[in-house]
Amino acid sequence: MPQHALRTESLFQLAWPIFLQNATHSVVVLVDMWFFAHLSDKIAGTVGAVIPIIWMGAFVIPVFAGTGVSVASQYMGAKQYDKVVPTYMMNLCCTATMGALFGLGVWMFSDQIGVWMGLTHELQPIASSYLGGMSVYFVFMGVLVAYNAVLSSRGMTQWLMYNSFVVASVNLGLASLFVLGFGWGLRGVVTASCISVGAALLLSMRWVHLRLEIRFHLKGAVRDMLGVVRPMLRIGVSNALEPFSYSVQQILLSTIVISLGVTAMASHNYAGRAQMFQVTFSVTLALASQILMGHWMGARRFEDVDRLFWKVIRATTTVALVYATGVWLFGAAVIGIFTTDPAMITLGKSLLLVAVFYEPARAVNIVSGFALKTVGDARFPLIVGMTFIWGILPVIFAVNRLHPLSLVGLWMFFAADEIIRAFINLWRWRSGRWRSMGITVVDPHADPATIEPLAGEAQA
Repeated sequence: MPQHALRTESLFQLAWPIFLQNATHSVVVLVDMWFFAHLSDKIAGTVGAVIPIIWMGAFVIPVFAGTGVSVASQYMGAKQYDKVVPTYMMNLCCTATMGALFGLGVWMFSDQIGVWMGLTHELQPIASSYLGGMSVYFVFMGVLVAYNAVLSSRGMTQWLMYNSFVVASVNLGLASLFVLGFGWGLRGVVTASCISVGAALLLSMRWVHLRLEIRFHLKGAVRDMLGVVRPMLRIGVSNALEPFSYSVQQILLSTIVISLGVTAMASHNYAGRAQMFQVTFSVTLALASQILMGHWMGARRFEDVDRLFWKVIRATTTVALVYATGVWLFGAAVIGIFTTDPAMITLGKSLLLVAVFYEPARAVNIVSGFALKTVGDARFPLIVGMTFIWGILPVIFAVNRLHPLSLVGLWMFFAADEIIRAFINLWRWRSGRWRSMGITVVDPHADPATIEPLAGEAQA
């Protein structure tokens, strides 16, 4: 394969390994939750209450790493190959620093976070133990996501799939050994997670440096990385701010869930995990289309980008509706995987009914968010996301103060947020303004014969 070639332009060939990768990750999360529930509903509920802290790093850092996919793909599509490796290096510096700082912060404040969120003295030690152990996870993850971005930008999604199988196997085997064999309890689940992500990092480094033979250089590295920092920050900051704000929102809303008691905490956690496979499908197609859109934007293939967007929207919304409906119809069995408590099962099934109405809208927001950021229109989803994320908080807290919300009522606010944003994002894409926003794109309406070739294009 040529040094900067895209492996395939087939959405299916790119997507199915990503789906298996993300589905395997979802299985890992569900297995971990099963182990927590096996230990006790109290542990599962507490972990669920503080998990927005973990998701803040686990969501924000990989989303920022997607900047490397977008920018490197556009440079490759535009045949500006001299900027590809510096983009990978800058991406690695950013995500590794983010992972280390986030892990340090979680470790330093692990004893206080549960108190700030309103956990009782009985539950606080559980939260402290979980957060303190998971801080190590982010040190490895910050480096891993940058290496995975290199593979994604080249379309080598099957290697990411192999990595996920390694993570799942190591995690399941070690968690079973540590929890069921050694009796380490919560500490055993956390230790297994940290070791498995470390194993995945070593494997990704092998793929990048030995199989793809990509070399990171020191001579002139600062100069080269500064040459790509502007588009990296233009897309990356927007990429990171929205999920960061969303994570903060979820942390604040968790204080309401915590105030409703252990039953609500556990039910909220179980119902949320039950939706993971639908979210996995949407993220899978969004990531696969991100690879193609990046290359096509660099090559100015705007009509291909537009057709792909609507194709993915139709697929993800259909799957979301069918999946969410099925999970709701079999809600008792689904929630029963985690608990036998009748109150939790009843409440969880009510939450799954609300999800039927908002999961298709969430699929639209996932796909359109990735797409708009990939093609360079990163500011719009940031503004919309920040407006709704911070705008809905005072409304929820005001309503809850006047008339205390049930957990179902809280989820109905989530549904309204997702549905309204979906319509706005679709309107933005249909407006076509994104056609002039790629990092290598000039006027999309200009006569191609009058457009000067991009750097390296004339020689290709």
